[in-house]
Amino acid sequence: MGRSRDVPSRHEVEEKVDHTRDTMKEKESDMEESVSDIETIRGTLESLDFSGTMEGSEEVEASINQADDVTVDEFDRQDGELDDLQEKSTEYEGELQERSETGEADLGKLSDASGQIETPEAVNELVRAKEAALRDIEFLQGQEERARDAQEESDRIQNGQRNRARAGGR
Repeated sequence: MGRSRDVPSRHEVEEKVDHTRDTMKEKESDMEESVSDIETIRGTLESLDFSGTMEGSEEVEASINQADDVTVDEFDRQDGELDDLQEKSTEYEGELQERSETGEADLGKLSDASGQIETPEAVNELVRAKEAALRDIEFLQGQEERARDAQEESDRIQNGQRNRARAGGR
């Protein structure tokens, strides 16, 4: 099998992992604003005395409840977007793992070949090829770990925000 032309460069892999991590952080920040708004709205509702008229109190409560509803809807939309992004990140993490496993298989083939070659110069070149394959495997495993760490952190933050958004809900 010949060399594949559709493999990404290391720079492209790093950029994709960084971009996904940064985009997840942006979504988390947007969600944090919504959660904070939900907490403020609910806290305000709980703190009101409603000592005016019945009609005025009902209007105020209805408006605050509507503000809560639209903010929760916005949070849910943002939460879904983050879920989609996390799913894509998990898929890319799997792709990186597959690439690493393929690199390990190639390393095995290089080792097998170097055991069959007698020419010292050719053996030296195969040693260089094995070293290059090892560096690539280590790089891919490092990027996979970075993607996994970003995913786990995003999940942790998202779950905390979900719990806060649901706390005190109606």
